[in-house]
Amino acid sequence: MTDRELWQSIQKGDEAAFQKLFYRHHPAMVNLAFILLRDESMAKDIAQDVFVRLWIKRNDFQIHGAWKAYLLSAVRNRCINELKKEKKLDFTDQIESYSPVQGASDNLQLTDLEKSIQVGIKKLPDACRTVFVLRRVEDLSLKEIANQLGISPKTVENQLTKAHKILALHLKPLLLWIWMLCQFINKS
Repeated sequence: MTDRELWQSIQKGDEAAFQKLFYRHHPAMVNLAFILLRDESMAKDIAQDVFVRLWIKRNDFQIHGAWKAYLLSAVRNRCINELKKEKKLDFTDQIESYSPVQGASDNLQLTDLEKSIQVGIKKLPDACRTVFVLRRVEDLSLKEIANQLGISPKTVENQLTKAHKILALHLKPLLLWIWMLCQFINKS
């Protein structure tokens, strides 16, 4: 069951669907919060709080993009708010403190990269975008995507290849900038 299908069930009050969504995304959310906060208990609390708010507001909004990206952004924003509230770091210091690669690079890179990826995905042709989201966001197999869309697995593969090429061209300038920044930081 895809995240979108689970969400439709959750909006009808299906607690089992909510639990499936929770177990699917909770570990990644806790990991991100822990990286940002360096506090396991607080990381778990924030991830759980995001889900509690999601349940409470389930009828008030729709998530149109990638579920994982939405949930991780919500966790990141809650962590930033927590750090500001506790005055452990000011906002600027916090933004610069997280790197998924080295742990001390620039969180702004990740934010820019996420935004750039989202823009790139939106620019994909409809067929490519649908296949890409089902594969990379919903984590469906090629066969599952083919069955769901009524196309051959080879067509799914071709659409994914096309999507990857388009995204690579779109992201090339930003990835080069991130690489140069990492090289500079490593030499400092």
